[in-house]
Amino acid sequence: MKYTIIIEETVSEEFILETKSRKAALEEARRLYRQGAWVLEPGNLVEVRFQVLEEEKAD
Repeated sequence: MKYTIIIEETVSEEFILETKSRKAALEEARRLYRQGAWVLEPGNLVEVRFQVLEEEKAD
């Protein structure tokens, strides 16, 4: 039988940002992330999850 396995990794990193408000900080963080200015390093692994999908039936 064949199974499809999904592996999902969660990484985390802290960045410092000075803005006038919490909302402005979130908007600026999203902008910087989308532009590629903030990149998370793969070494900061927080969580790994494994999932097995339904098996494929052989013909």
